[in-house]
Amino acid sequence: MKVILITYIIVINLIGLVLMGADKLRAKRKKNRVPERTLFLVAILFGSIGIFIGMYLFHHKTRKLKFSIGIPVVLVVQLLLVTLLFLWNRQEMARPSQAVQQELSLIQQLDEATITSFVSYESLMNSSLATGKISSYATEAVDLFFENFTYSIHNEEITGDQATVTVQISNIDAQALARDLCTEILKNSVEIYPDDAKEETTGDYYRLLRDTLSSNTYDIVVSTAVFHLKKADDVWTILSDSDLENDLVGGFISYMNDPYILSASEVLAIHLDALLDLNADEWMDYLNIEDIFATYNTEYYSLIDEEYVRQLTDAFDYEILRCTENGDQAEAVVRVTSVNMTSVLAAYKQSLLEYAATTQSIRDNSVTFSNETSRMLLEALQENTDTCSTDVTLTFSNNGSTWEVYFSSDFTDALMGDMSEAIEAFASSNEEATQEVAPTE
Repeated sequence: MKVILITYIIVINLIGLVLMGADKLRAKRKKNRVPERTLFLVAILFGSIGIFIGMYLFHHKTRKLKFSIGIPVVLVVQLLLVTLLFLWNRQEMARPSQAVQQELSLIQQLDEATITSFVSYESLMNSSLATGKISSYATEAVDLFFENFTYSIHNEEITGDQATVTVQISNIDAQALARDLCTEILKNSVEIYPDDAKEETTGDYYRLLRDTLSSNTYDIVVSTAVFHLKKADDVWTILSDSDLENDLVGGFISYMNDPYILSASEVLAIHLDALLDLNADEWMDYLNIEDIFATYNTEYYSLIDEEYVRQLTDAFDYEILRCTENGDQAEAVVRVTSVNMTSVLAAYKQSLLEYAATTQSIRDNSVTFSNETSRMLLEALQENTDTCSTDVTLTFSNNGSTWEVYFSSDFTDALMGDMSEAIEAFASSNEEATQEVAPTE
């Protein structure tokens, strides 16, 4: 505001000076003159200094009383007015509410250096999330955060050299923003195969904050900030503390550090979504699959593994049926959908029995026998279109930062197509097949 006023004063007085010079030149050349009312209007609009200087610089209108007396009178009145405004402003600046107002007005300029004087970058984030130097993303994020920031002084209390100023602040819903940002941070942290595996930096954090603010619309909410001030040498100084920093951002700092900002169900869903996003190659690596059915057949085992993983990628899905929280403990029932391995092994068993009923199974040597039975397993997988759903109970806890999800062996078993039950069903009648199938060397 001060810059605008100073610029205006300079410009209007330059206009006054130029008009006086132009009018003098026109008078010499006997051309149309600048109307005197225009010159007085410029003087009244705080261009009196320029008009006054022009009078004596160009020796113009100095013999006209209404100029020689009128312009100095206008100038004196304006100087008196400015002096009174200065004294009034100085008196007002001596009040604690004015000191607060001056500081808060700087926030609306969205200047990075100004913002950091109120809210430290380290306080805006959970320090365990990122480290490193601040990047250009920080300024963009701060700009967006305070884009709709407004305030009003609500109350002022002065007790000796101590004062309290209560301010009502209107800004975006910090709790909703914190929930969205924590969700994005957790998604990044549980992403099994990130595009660029590296340590999160402060720049990455602010990039996430910027992107979250850019891609979402938040309601404007009203919160309260309490300023404590101390007077020294007739100057009120704001006493900054963590509570004030948090109040200025609508509680955003406390929301970001709330370990329960996301529910146990939401955190579990984020972990499960990370599995849902895996492609076949990533599943192969994640489950460390290599000859998963222990065929020991070098010709077929990789084909069997690839087909199994392909079906797992297509079939895997989940549904959280129930999730309850009890303090820092949580229990969830998840319905896991995967490949129906009972169906696959049943088809495989039928092929084995049919093979065992032939004389070919007796004549085949161990290598041919291994190739044939491995081929049957591969065909059983390729022909399978069935999926199965298994309900698994998961228990996990809150570690003071967020909910820490543990995937049990039961979950892994269900994930792989209820493998234990499938093997049990296969083994229950497998003796019959092995007794009939006796490979020869």
